[in-house]
Amino acid sequence: MIFGLAAATAVAFGFLAHTAAEAGLLVQRYGYYALAGTTLWWLLALYRRSRSLTTGAIGDSKRERIQVVGFVAGVSVVSLFIFPYSYKILYDELVLQATAWNLHYFREVGTVVRGYEIEGIFASLNIYLDKRPYFFSFLVSLVHDLTGYRELNGFLVNTLLLPLVLVLFYAVARKLAAHRAAFAALVCFGASTLLAQNANGMGMELINLAMLLLVMRAAVDYLAKPDDDRLSVLILSCVLLAQTRYESALYVIPAAIVVLEGWRRVGRVILPAAAMAAPLLLIPCALHNTYLSGTPALWELRADLDSRFGVEHVANNLTHAGTYFFALFGNILNSWWLSVTGWLALGWATCVVLVRVREWPRAPSGGVVAVLFAVAVLANLGLLMFYFWGQLDDPIVARLVLPFHVILALAVAWATQRLAGSPVGERLPPILVGGALLVTAAFGMPAAAHHSTINLLATELAWEWRVVETWPPKERLVITNKSALAWLMRRVPVIAIHQGRSRSDAVRFHLEQGTFQEVLVTQVLRSSGPDGVFVVDPEDLLPSIYVLEPVVERHIGSRIARISRVVRIDPAPVKPAAEVAGEEGARRDDAAAALASATVERAR
Repeated sequence: MIFGLAAATAVAFGFLAHTAAEAGLLVQRYGYYALAGTTLWWLLALYRRSRSLTTGAIGDSKRERIQVVGFVAGVSVVSLFIFPYSYKILYDELVLQATAWNLHYFREVGTVVRGYEIEGIFASLNIYLDKRPYFFSFLVSLVHDLTGYRELNGFLVNTLLLPLVLVLFYAVARKLAAHRAAFAALVCFGASTLLAQNANGMGMELINLAMLLLVMRAAVDYLAKPDDDRLSVLILSCVLLAQTRYESALYVIPAAIVVLEGWRRVGRVILPAAAMAAPLLLIPCALHNTYLSGTPALWELRADLDSRFGVEHVANNLTHAGTYFFALFGNILNSWWLSVTGWLALGWATCVVLVRVREWPRAPSGGVVAVLFAVAVLANLGLLMFYFWGQLDDPIVARLVLPFHVILALAVAWATQRLAGSPVGERLPPILVGGALLVTAAFGMPAAAHHSTINLLATELAWEWRVVETWPPKERLVITNKSALAWLMRRVPVIAIHQGRSRSDAVRFHLEQGTFQEVLVTQVLRSSGPDGVFVVDPEDLLPSIYVLEPVVERHIGSRIARISRVVRIDPAPVKPAAEVAGEEGARRDDAAAALASATVERAR
């Protein structure tokens, strides 16, 4: 009765009682405290069950532990060399960084968009609630609390999560197979350059994988011997998993089925306090979803779309999925070795499950959990095929396939174990290990090198900061042509180019009054024709009243990044607003025409 009342309250409060704006405000103000309480409860539950969760996690023998620890350490070190710390998905990861900054300083869930130093303290003056779940940002903010704010902290969290993910994967695989088969699957999974890329960024993919694997490990532990403590770990881990990525809330369904199956196996209902409170703990997740569903501006749709999902996207997305999984070339961060072996193993496992579905009541706990979560992961992947931005071979989208990599690798572990004892089975583990390492060296490393250089915006931002960092400290304002978040995270006041255009009087006032000792402008120059003359991109133009002094330039790709200093801002001429707008529009049109002409010449 208490559980039913809690569930009804959660649905009503999370989905029905509030408008999108009200739901967003509740998450912004109280989301930190709700998540902090859930995390503390989860840590206490983990501590009570730590022995059962860690027993045999990396093997029962010294030789097995040495192999696992050696591989995990090797992958963790190599990943640092092939992918240096940087923002891989630029805006997404900057938003997570900014949210962690705000959680650390103000305990509010929000992304800072404007900040200035006031009496020696850099304060955010404007924030908004982003669509992204904030569990990862919350963890980073805890590190800030312990060590002081550093931009590096977010990257270090992901670096530490990589070995945890690999150990958790092996712990789950060992519930399906013996050491040789589980280790072969670990190598197939861990050798992925996609995994290494996300381990050295500021994204939330690694915490999503870690929580998914922890939930699966806790589910196996609970199903093997259902009791209150084991169920508490499973429930609380699943609540936090639901807040790592948008789609991870779907994993509540297989976890709920595991709970019911545990009740059936033990012959009684088990409802510890964590289970009864679970619907209430998920209220922040429901409120965040209500806010996102009612705020179309956060959907990032193309101009020709009015919905995020549609049947019309399926055929195209499936084509791109095939390219991602099986392309040998093309500098894609895939693992076609895992794709080939994993899809074959998964197909075999699916046939066995369908044939033996009636044996479910007597199935081992590891197999039950693997099947249930495999269905959920496949459902997530299937849903992605209906998404307007679901092309897996897109560098921004590819990270979403990592949970499916887990399922493919677990299928490899299961299939390899099934073949154990046969002539093929004895040779298969070393073949899998050797193939995974060879494919990574031959195909993964070149793709990694390519992906380390393709994000030109990240390269520009890093260069701009390195240059400015070498200059004497000053009160500076930056007028940027990119995301303002990169400068805000370094406590530098910043406005966008379009704000520089519209607020020229305010910028001039503060420059003259000494609020800012220096105003910098970042712009991009592009070739205007076959003569090689470069002009400022039309989107980066400032009004002619800005008198700029170019300070430093650098060729990045086919364009030039420039940092200029504002010498002065002349008073705006008193003209009719329509005339001023027409002049500025004409300047942008002229620059755009020059670029278009250059494009035509290059095409000829």
